[in-house]
Amino acid sequence: MRELSIGKIRGLQRVSTTHGHFVILALDHHDALRRALNPNAPQAVTNAEMVAFKTQVVRALAPEASGVLLDPIYGAAQAIAGDCLGGAGLLLELEKADYALQPLPLLSEILPTWSVSKIKRMGADGVKLFYYYNSDDALRAPQQDALLHRVAVDCAALDLPLYAEPILYPLEDEASELQQARFTERVITAAQRVEGFGADILKMEFPLHTTQWGDAIAARAACAALTDATTVPWVLLSAGVEFEVFCDQLALACASGASGVIGGRAIWGEAAQIRDVSARETWLQTTGRDRMRRLAALVQTGAPWIERLKPAPVSTAWYQQYGELCP
Repeated sequence: MRELSIGKIRGLQRVSTTHGHFVILALDHHDALRRALNPNAPQAVTNAEMVAFKTQVVRALAPEASGVLLDPIYGAAQAIAGDCLGGAGLLLELEKADYALQPLPLLSEILPTWSVSKIKRMGADGVKLFYYYNSDDALRAPQQDALLHRVAVDCAALDLPLYAEPILYPLEDEASELQQARFTERVITAAQRVEGFGADILKMEFPLHTTQWGDAIAARAACAALTDATTVPWVLLSAGVEFEVFCDQLALACASGASGVIGGRAIWGEAAQIRDVSARETWLQTTGRDRMRRLAALVQTGAPWIERLKPAPVSTAWYQQYGELCP
């Protein structure tokens, strides 16, 4: 079992349930949210509209969540200032998110003027780093590894848990059959590398290629293989799939050792299509909250994070060795 510093343990406690499961609402989206709000003209969505939507969703759904994942531009400070979080913990996005760019920027970078230090200073409970990854990409994988290592070092220095989110992409000119055949293997390899560089929680996509989602036996085996191959907790991301599909995936993942969920569009996607604010609020307070409660029930079958992570031994002199925050 991996030992963590007292600050990281406290951060994990604040974003999980009393039983050690994660029920985290994800609303750190940028371009994906613009497309959801206005599919025909996403760039016409104003900053004010982005803030208003995120604030409304967080205020409505945070009471059903153990934590909320937000971005620093449209979500986090506004949710705090608006007193929207209640008792939910807060995770902050670290990376620059330009997902609308084509081709996709496969090399990640930190949002300019943003940092782990600022996330710590504002009182958040953890750092999330999203990045594209393929261990067989000899050019890009080492660069992504270096970025992850640098962020992990910063998180360790500031005692913040790191939630790493490696998303698989295909190699150029690789046959689709080979992509499918090696999908689970590559997802697991990414997870192993991530924890090796110091990530505390793995935010993972469903570890089976979409062409095989209908095979429950293969799905359960893939989730179990991911659990067996890693030593830190992992949680399932929703990747924008339909809610019922996500529930099925989450049930399989938690039954095979996952510790919870960090879900986004699968939960609130339809709300973005409702233009009338009052009608949207009704949807959030009924369908939205019901979805959060369903996910909370499903994760109870998962493995609590406390089965894989524990606090380092604490003596009466612990505070004497506890490092100062860097100025």
